[in-house]
Amino acid sequence: MANPGPASTQTIHPQGLLSNQAIRLLAVFPAVNVNVLGDTVLPIANTTNYSIYQVIFTNASTSLTTAAAGLFTSPSAGGTAIVANAALSALTGPTVVSQRTVATTANQAGQNLYLNVATAQGAAATMDVYVYGYDFSTYSQ
Repeated sequence: MANPGPASTQTIHPQGLLSNQAIRLLAVFPAVNVNVLGDTVLPIANTTNYSIYQVIFTNASTSLTTAAAGLFTSPSAGGTAIVANAALSALTGPTVVSQRTVATTANQAGQNLYLNVATAQGAAATMDVYVYGYDFSTYSQ
């Protein structure tokens, strides 16, 4: 019998995971403008029930000496604070990775998260945002 080729697996995740018990990328937004006050919407990818494990800010276009931001479940820093508004001064350039303190790991169901810039940088500046967590959406009891 001839080899039919490599095996493939289809899942609900954009990543090729074999289990929903793995930590995976839930949301990403490259080049968030941190020189404008307000919200940037981060759509949640392919899940309806999740717990956030880690939030990473990285790839700052310049040293973020003034800007402050946080991640929330509702617009205008409303709902649950996933990451409280705090200074981004640890982001001094594009190679720095800042793992933010996650304030809650409670199950979430909202399909958007909101990165709220509470204090603008004062000059052109961007950063990338990555949200990782557990996906519980395929479990039914």
